[in-house]
Amino acid sequence: MDAISAITIDDECQLRIIRPEVHGRSTSLIEECQLLVSKIKEFQAIVAHIHSEMNRLADSREREKLKAIGRRVKLEHNSEDALRREEELLLSKIKAKENEMGEFSSYLASLEHAEGEQMVEIEKLENERK
Repeated sequence: MDAISAITIDDECQLRIIRPEVHGRSTSLIEECQLLVSKIKEFQAIVAHIHSEMNRLADSREREKLKAIGRRVKLEHNSEDALRREEELLLSKIKAKENEMGEFSSYLASLEHAEGEQMVEIEKLENERK
């Protein structure tokens, strides 16, 4: 008789072998499991989204880092070029000043030579006057 008393009819006119409260807990457990599975899937979707965003940000950061390195190299190169051009300009100015100094030295030498000749002439004239 005990086995027969375990067979029941539920609210939907279904024959049940287990007691209604066990069936209710089982149904509740199934619903909770389904809810847990859906929450886990939602969590996995969120984690996948965060992971893809982190990868996107890492890629973006890497691109920006490479751009910054490129800019630094370009600035260093431009600065080296600017220094090289300035050095060449200064060297050409030095060369021009050296050439000008050479011309002035030649001019001074010719003036000193002319002064010497004039001094000799002045001395001759002074000696002739005496």
